[in-house]
Amino acid sequence: MLCWRRLLVPCLVLLVAFAAAPSRAEGDGPAEGLDDLAPGSPAEGIYGRDHLALLPDKAVLVFDYRFDGSLVEQPFDDDVVLDFTRHRDDRGFDVGATLFPQTRNLAIGPISAASVNPILLIFFQRDATQMSNGTGGSQHYFRNTIRRVLQAPDPKSVRATTIQLGGKAVAASEISFQPFAEDPNRARLRAFAAKTYRFIVSEAVPGGIYEVRSETPEEDGDGVLLRETYRFREMRP
Repeated sequence: MLCWRRLLVPCLVLLVAFAAAPSRAEGDGPAEGLDDLAPGSPAEGIYGRDHLALLPDKAVLVFDYRFDGSLVEQPFDDDVVLDFTRHRDDRGFDVGATLFPQTRNLAIGPISAASVNPILLIFFQRDATQMSNGTGGSQHYFRNTIRRVLQAPDPKSVRATTIQLGGKAVAASEISFQPFAEDPNRARLRAFAAKTYRFIVSEAVPGGIYEVRSETPEEDGDGVLLRETYRFREMRP
């Protein structure tokens, strides 16, 4: 049975443990073990490019963050700030992350990043925590399920789209999937079984990632139970 009361606690609390954790490599999370990306898979759409190739040696990426839905008494809005500093000896970066600087100012890092934008690591870690708290299930189980679906060829999971960036329409790709739709434990997951993950990527966006979103519908399909969104706003020097 879903422990819905646990999800009434804002995501701020769920992220505290992650914020206090030691530095993490970019391979942690669902991206780990995805070196050989299956053609036509969601993983290829998300990870099949160097997100950080065009970043300068020093850059700050700012994302708008929003957590809302019928289980959240009041929608929560703040920022996520990623501060990139390139390594002296290679093309990788050390990345300091600040979550919710306006309200909680939680610091993470440094995170080591070679080609993958760390916003994905932050998103998937928070998501696994939320899933575990909401269902009583294992974070490891949820990560493995997402990893398997990411690697499964599914050409319909990727479509071309456009986004507004700097007042202009630019080309992007949208990748979406429902990792728990065919899960053998679907009945226990209840509303989470219909949870949708959406990623919008574009080479025109500094850091490659424009938006990351998860959305869990109401169990009757009418309305949104929980929704979490990270959307790129700007790059600062």
